[in-house]
Amino acid sequence: MHYIDITQQKIIDARDLHYKYMRYVIKKKLNGKFFNEPKPNSSIKSIHIVSGIHSEVKRFLNVEKNLKKVLLGTPEELDAIRSRFTTKKQIESIKRLFDYEMWIDYNPESTYFFYNAYNLAHNLDIPTCPYCNRIYTKTVDSNSKITRPTFDHWFPKSKYPLLAISFYNLVPSCNICNSGKSSDPFELDTHFHPYHRPSDRDKHLSYSFSFDNKDYTSFKFKIIGDNAFSDKSISAFRLEDIYKMHEDEITDLRQLRDSYSVDYLNMVKTKILVNTISDEEIYRLAFGTHINEDKFDRRPLSKMKKDILTELGII
Repeated sequence: MHYIDITQQKIIDARDLHYKYMRYVIKKKLNGKFFNEPKPNSSIKSIHIVSGIHSEVKRFLNVEKNLKKVLLGTPEELDAIRSRFTTKKQIESIKRLFDYEMWIDYNPESTYFFYNAYNLAHNLDIPTCPYCNRIYTKTVDSNSKITRPTFDHWFPKSKYPLLAISFYNLVPSCNICNSGKSSDPFELDTHFHPYHRPSDRDKHLSYSFSFDNKDYTSFKFKIIGDNAFSDKSISAFRLEDIYKMHEDEITDLRQLRDSYSVDYLNMVKTKILVNTISDEEIYRLAFGTHINEDKFDRRPLSKMKKDILTELGII
């Protein structure tokens, strides 16, 4: 698990574009021809008013600061408004306005063909799952729309449809984490949210990978949380269970240590490489992952390998 740096310019740009486009669509759905601002994108098709929207929903969303909070609100702000509407008619209205299934429809006739899940995934450029850091979530966006990460609704859209297309409620993730996480209710003060770094240090995600012997020649992962918040998050995303498929990585790293000693990286640097490169580059070439925490998201298994290599004394 790793936090997404919301100060990165690419995240800020993705967020602002999301608001610019989604605001226009929702305003047109609410008001039709009475909303006459210029199209923010020339390829936007005609968007017709959605009739029968509950008056209170329409009134709330036509207030600019309210719509902005829905689309761009921080996780804390979304938490505060997630249950803003509760009646059956209000919920039906919300689902018609914030139609996630329409947003992920790539049909050229779709309202959102000009801007959809592929565009957001591409703009975010988050290459590995922030929940497990095991699987690439890169976006290959061509005319055929080959692959993109799934978007996990941290606040479930089935329960909180108002947040179905909220920027900070759309977490790019692998399919396993999106579909396999615990069904227990998630709360910001008890579970990890990639876009939310709590002010309370006891609720910061902090954990390390370690291992135990399964037998003389094989090993099993264990993940050690530094606080109750981390333990609960690790359990909710079943990290120990899903990392079982990577236990051979521990065996390989242990064998590397036993065969080449703790001076392995220095040996690579002084005995094998012809050109002089940085220690960070040597590490990446040797293990296929990044050593610096701010780059863990660029390669799968980066945190796991660093923690195990540190325990083995190789770094």
